[in-house]
Order: sequence, then C-alpha cells, then structure tokens
Amino acid sequence: MFAMKEKLLLFFFLSTLLFAFASCGSAVDSPESDAPPGGHYRSSMKPFEELVSAERIVILQNVFSSNTREGFYTQETRPTAVEIEYNGVKTGAYPLSHAMELLHKSDTGTVVVTGVDGDKTEFDVGDFRGMFVILDFRADAPPSLYNPKTGSAASDFAYAVTSDGEAIYSVVSGSYHNVNELLAKVGWKTDVTYRIVATDKFYVPAEPEAAATGELRGGLSGVVNGSFPDMKVANGKINDVLYIERW
Repeated sequence: MFAMKEKLLLFFFLSTLLFAFASCGSAVDSPESDAPPGGHYRSSMKPFEELVSAERIVILQNVFSSNTREGFYTQETRPTAVEIEYNGVKTGAYPLSHAMELLHKSDTGTVVVTGVDGDKTEFDVGDFRGMFVILDFRADAPPSLYNPKTGSAASDFAYAVTSDGEAIYSVVSGSYHNVNELLAKVGWKTDVTYRIVATDKFYVPAEPEAAATGELRGGLSGVVNGSFPDMKVANGKINDVLYIERW
C-alpha cells in the first residue's frame, strides 16, 4: 500500500513537471507574444545607422499613424494633422512632405500618381510635395491628396512614382498586397533582394522567394504590417513597415 502511494506521488510530480515545461515552451514560441519580432536575428543585425541608403518605396499610412513603434519618430516628433480647407470643408490632413523626405531622392523632375482605377496624373515634384494627405486610418477608402496653394488634387490615391523610380504606396485598412505585385506596379524588379524597414528601424532581407509569397497587410487600426511565409529570418514577420529599400 505504501509503495503504491509512492508511485502515485511520483506520477503526479512528473506530470506536473512536464506540464510546467510545456507551458514555458508555449510562452517562448507563441506567435501571439507581445515581444518584438526578430529573435536571434535582431541581435545580429548590422546597426541601422551603418546601412547605405538607397531608393525606396514608402508606405504612406505608416508615415503618419500614431500606432506604430517609435524609431524614426517619437511621440513628440511624429507628423501630426493640420487643418486645411478641402472641397469647401475644413478637415484634418497630413503634409505629404513627410513621406517625400523618406525617399532617397525627391527634389527634381515629376511625379506620376496612379489612382485605384488605374488613371494616371503627372505633377511637378514641387506641386506634389506641397500636397496634404486626407485619410481615415480605420477605413478602407483610399486617401485623397490636395495642394491648397495650387489647387492640384488627386482623389482615390493608390501610389505615386517619381522620375527617379522611387514610390509612395497606399495600403488601406483591411487590404492585402502581394509584395511582388507591388514591386511590379511601381516598375521594380522582382528577382532581387530588398530590405524591408520598420518604423523602429528593425529591418529584414526580402529575397525573391520571400517577396513572391509575402504580403503587406493593412490592419484594422490602420497600421501596415508585413507577413513573409518563406522568409528565412524573424519568423517571417515585420510589423509597422515604413519602406522597402533596394539592398
């Protein structure tokens, strides 16, 4: 009888120990963890400040969202909306110049704006830089652009490409954009590796096979995140994507 009790106690002890180990493993590996993505890759990254800047595709919504991680901006320095008059109504809008400043080159030439219907309109780069962005981060409606000084406007904005081949791209809430298709739309090659950079200066390499199945997703809060099932690092996740850069 005593030996039976000892066996039962040993059984319960081992069961409890196994459960504890299993719970710890789940906490570490769970994709729902609030810890920033990257793991061991993050600790081995080359410092952001040592990277060589190159041409970029800037993700419009994450330039202005107040819900992204700090890095390029802090709560005190991130762009804020100002009041302008648009279509006879006063409304809050964001200076597009903040997105232009993130491009590698943005001072000369023209900008071709493409709407969601595929229509294209060309603007002088100075006129385009002076525009303001009118958008609702939580809505699936495309942004509108408007320059109060010149009256130039572009409604239902999808993306813009500069004379130097750089771009500003809109990802609205609830939308999904295959990365290869995004690259092709703005005239970039799909057979090379790009750098995906987040607002907190975390970055990952997107090789051709990762970009082929990767997506940029507009969240319900308006923040744009990246998911890359075939990426070899960072569990294929990068949140708060600010721009795609030539490696």
